Amino acid sequence: MQNQATTLSTRSLRSLSLWPSLCACLVLAACASVGSGNAPDLVHQRASERWQALVAGEFSRAYAYNTPSFRAVVSLDSYRNRFGAAIVWLGAEVVGVDCPQTDKCTAHLRIDYKPLLSKKIGDKMSTYVDETWLSEGGQWWFFQDI
Repeated sequence: MQNQATTLSTRSLRSLSLWPSLCACLVLAACASVGSGNAPDLVHQRASERWQALVAGEFSRAYAYNTPSFRAVVSLDSYRNRFGAAIVWLGAEVVGVDCPQTDKCTAHLRIDYKPLLSKKIGDKMSTYVDETWLSEGGQWWFFQDI
């Protein structure tokens, strides 16, 4: 009987000794799934997706990339009304991303557009803009002034 108790006790101790390793693996796996990729790559992807939505005229999809605090104050209709009808966006390209802080990045973009009131038909113009992106709650969000 004592031999069985010793065996049971030894098994229990072995099982308990595996818990810290198992917990560490679970924590590392959770962290990897939340923040997979590095900040410049994630911001590059999200800035590209946001501008794809804007070029397509999908303002509700683009609106979803704004910080939660912006969306709490500015409605989707107000956001949509911020964009005039004087130009047509033709495309956008993220040409670089700088991350001077762990929770703040700047995406550098080239925006191609056509002014509707242009004297020449078919005039395509380009400009460069910098966007601020902030990391909040494990996600990167476009920062826009209210």
